Amino acid sequence: MREIEKIAIEETGIPSILLMENASIRVTEHCIRVLNGIKTPKVLAACGPGNNGGDGMAIARHLFLKGIDVKIIYAGDINAAKGDAKINLDIIKKLGIEIFSLSASSLEPQIDSYDLIVDALLGTGLTRDAEGCVKQLIEKINRYAKYVISVDIPSGVHSDTGRIMGCAVKANETVTLGYAKKGLYLFPGAENAGRIYIEDICIPPSIIKKININTRVLTEKEAVSLLPVRKRRSNKGDFGNVIIFAGSNEMPGAAALACSAAYMTGCGLVRACVIPNAAKAIHKWQREVVTCNVAEKNGMYCKKSLENLTNEINKASAVVLGPGIGRSGDVTEFVFELLKIVKAPIILDADALFALSENLDALKELNTPCVITPHPGEMSRLTSLSVSEILGDTITAASNFANEYNVVTVLKDAHTIIASPDGDININIIGNNALSKAGTGDVLAGMIAGFIAQFAAKNTAGLINSGELKKKIFYAGILGAYFHGRAGEAACYNKSNYSVTASDIINQIPVVMKN
Repeated sequence: MREIEKIAIEETGIPSILLMENASIRVTEHCIRVLNGIKTPKVLAACGPGNNGGDGMAIARHLFLKGIDVKIIYAGDINAAKGDAKINLDIIKKLGIEIFSLSASSLEPQIDSYDLIVDALLGTGLTRDAEGCVKQLIEKINRYAKYVISVDIPSGVHSDTGRIMGCAVKANETVTLGYAKKGLYLFPGAENAGRIYIEDICIPPSIIKKININTRVLTEKEAVSLLPVRKRRSNKGDFGNVIIFAGSNEMPGAAALACSAAYMTGCGLVRACVIPNAAKAIHKWQREVVTCNVAEKNGMYCKKSLENLTNEINKASAVVLGPGIGRSGDVTEFVFELLKIVKAPIILDADALFALSENLDALKELNTPCVITPHPGEMSRLTSLSVSEILGDTITAASNFANEYNVVTVLKDAHTIIASPDGDININIIGNNALSKAGTGDVLAGMIAGFIAQFAAKNTAGLINSGELKKKIFYAGILGAYFHGRAGEAACYNKSNYSVTASDIINQIPVVMKN
């Protein structure tokens, strides 16, 4: 938005004060909606010295001119105000709107005496922790405010990473201007944003075309438009086939979950190359899965598990490797042997990622598109980053790994990041904490495979690394995360967030994809 506004001002000649005015009008409309029905509403606009504070003062002016009792608490040196913020401050003074100067010795007025707090303290340019009297004011707002609307982003939330910079306002809603800010959708900042409204401030569309916007949030309409096309005249071969290596004696259900999820998303044929106990679990769960019993060692995969399977593997439209396969030296050897021979797009999940962490260069040697689906703990093992560092900036962690190792990286979190090697990023905001259960990751791996299979069906070896297919594999990661989240939400209608299981997620996949 900084770059967009710069172009609008310098190349189009739109005055910056006009953009501020447009922004303030949009936010004022939300304030009026919130105040509707209150007989004599009182509003406090908490304003900083920058442009975010300028927005806040312009909002206060609009509310005042509508006859609303509004006051301003100003965090900064009133005499040092400059630019557009100063213009609005001067108007405020001339209109006689009461201004309180925030200082360490006085935090008046009483926050709880106002029906609405307009948070315009710090804005998107924040680079250091909130401290001193500003921090005290934020804490007081969080404790006593009846309702808070944040302008652009809650004060104290880092606009790029979602980090809390010392402390941050907990808004009931955030009105963000022009385009959304990443920090609104990344935790922990997403927890502070409340309901998010994106408002137009009249930026010419021609300017947007000049900006490389590589981070997006998928809408429902877009999700539906990305789904694989299913022609009326078709057969199972038109929708691809998935081979799944999953399960062990200790976790045979992982294979059943992944197989069923692949079918539910539309795959034409699922073949499970599994140890006998995993095959038994599959047969009880999903009768349509074709199983192939493979050699095992101590109830897990080993190098011999791949005997006579090379041709079968490379006829697949997609391969899933990892859910519930366990951890041992033999499993690790099996994983690396499979990576040497696979030519079909592959999804690496769970224990396959544990094995992979011993030699990440194997990813660089792959001759096929790859999707990895780590949670933060697994991502930490794959990188030199701690879990807290990853959670502090999930976009950077995912995008850097995707770029370095040429893999689509699906970094699972409350809001999952899907990063492509080309630099495109999707933030999946769909889902809930019902998905925080054993087995749901196996379901996600199967879903992504099901989508890839449909995109890659009947592709020849010459097309397997085509740019178009690579883009579709990125879409498969996005679609998997999106409909996985939708299924989690839908499952909670019949069960509580506490009670939903991975099986419930699978049962809801056809419901959410139909709707």
